[in-house]
Amino acid sequence: MNGKTIKPTRLLLVDDEEGIRKVLKITLESAGYEVLLAADGETGLDRFIRENPDIVITDIKMPGIDGIELLKRIKNLNPETEVIMITGHGDMDLAVKSLQHEAADFITKPIDSSDLESAVKKAEDRMAIGRNIKSYMDDLKILVEEKDKKLNESEKLITIGQTIAGMSHAIKNIAGGLKGSSFVLEQGIEHENRQYLKQGWEMMKGNIDKITKLSLDLLNYAKTTRLNFRMENPNTPAREIVQLMGHKAKEKRINFKFHPSFEKKLTLMDCDSIHNCLLNLITNAFDAFDELPDQDRQRQVTLSIATQEKEIVYRVKDNGSGMSEPVKTALFKEFITTKGMNGTGFGLMTTKKIIEEHHGKIDFNTETGRGSEFIIQLPLKTMDS
Repeated sequence: MNGKTIKPTRLLLVDDEEGIRKVLKITLESAGYEVLLAADGETGLDRFIRENPDIVITDIKMPGIDGIELLKRIKNLNPETEVIMITGHGDMDLAVKSLQHEAADFITKPIDSSDLESAVKKAEDRMAIGRNIKSYMDDLKILVEEKDKKLNESEKLITIGQTIAGMSHAIKNIAGGLKGSSFVLEQGIEHENRQYLKQGWEMMKGNIDKITKLSLDLLNYAKTTRLNFRMENPNTPAREIVQLMGHKAKEKRINFKFHPSFEKKLTLMDCDSIHNCLLNLITNAFDAFDELPDQDRQRQVTLSIATQEKEIVYRVKDNGSGMSEPVKTALFKEFITTKGMNGTGFGLMTTKKIIEEHHGKIDFNTETGRGSEFIIQLPLKTMDS
């Protein structure tokens, strides 16, 4: 015996009905949990920030900050927190929406004590798995760092570690989506409800598309690139992007401007690879307007090219949402996405890899709420160079 005391799991219960709070508190404390209470979403958020509970249980329908908004704010503060939603029998759409925002589970009213304890136990199991994964990843990081001091080959291990970390976030998002879609399909089959069947199938198709994109992104990043260098007009890959994305720009109400280079100089480049880089940057620029609070802002994305004495400079500029400080710090250093559940984090790292294989460099400027600009600089290599 080492005499170490195991702390009970701390739960935060948020519900605007006093009777439910009292009953559930008694049930959970009898099961050995420490229970914190909040009568509304705003109080619940304040207690979460101050006391950092392990698991949050919240009603979906509450005045003021409702359960879905509370879930989103909690996940923004700490994505690893397990959140269990309490729903009514008629709240199927809200339950599905909560799963899409990474709720761990949901239970329906009237609440059965065994269902409640089972949901909390599953959340604890997921937390334990998450801690083990983090421990394994930390061990892998230490191993890579140690090998890096001894072997140049350890650079491959670093790439593997980064790839695993990048994939884990994307796979977690896809798994959450598959969980929600399968639940809706099951409900549609059980109740012979065509609307649920259609909704569940659409969600399933969306997640299949995400799996396909993740697989292609991983293959594009991991494969040994054999660039096909040819003498090309630097405007060529950019013009292809303008033609390809013109319809999308109109759909999203974006004023998409193109400023080509007027210098008649050809340079050695892999046109297809540069096309992919520009497509990724333009797609990100378009997506930067999706989370913009000011949806009435005049949206503008500019793709410009300048041919200078010793280099080609591509610029992709938008006046969208910009990037937060944590994203700025991590960009190009690890697999990171600004697209929430819709991103994999491989696009920018693949772009960086291609530019470096051209012996070029990529940089960016950004301001939160004002927009971003990405700059690609490629060496100007002519046949005489």
